[in-house]
Amino acid sequence: MDLKQILIEANRFSEDIKFVFINEYKKLLDENELSQKQSLVLSIIEKKQQLTMNEVAEIINGTPSAASQFIQKLENKQYVKREVNKENRRVVFVLLDEKGEAFFNEMTAIYERVLEKYFLQLPEEDIIKYHEILKKLHQIVVRGGGG
Repeated sequence: MDLKQILIEANRFSEDIKFVFINEYKKLLDENELSQKQSLVLSIIEKKQQLTMNEVAEIINGTPSAASQFIQKLENKQYVKREVNKENRRVVFVLLDEKGEAFFNEMTAIYERVLEKYFLQLPEEDIIKYHEILKKLHQIVVRGGGG
């Protein structure tokens, strides 16, 4: 088998694994009646602590008006809240609200269960090698290409 075939097979394995993980998280999305796009926006808010409405519009690939409607739905369900920027009152920040925080606590618990259920079955040296390979691939992808 040549290197290209090995990579094709490895990517198939990766897709199968990703599908299992998605199913683990899908239950939580369904229970919370959240779409994948809503979950993505919540994830980015959680990571960055806050987003502007313009950033939300970029993420959902929509207009500021569409972003406002999108956030309004999450706000009505108490996943996010809006806060006016004290330095520039024209800028509104979107932050996680109580249900958004609770959602991420559950996401973290699922993530840890997935690690324990699957990844920690690998020998330590395989986990370290997996990390090294993904780190190298990440650097190549982030740089925008190889050599």
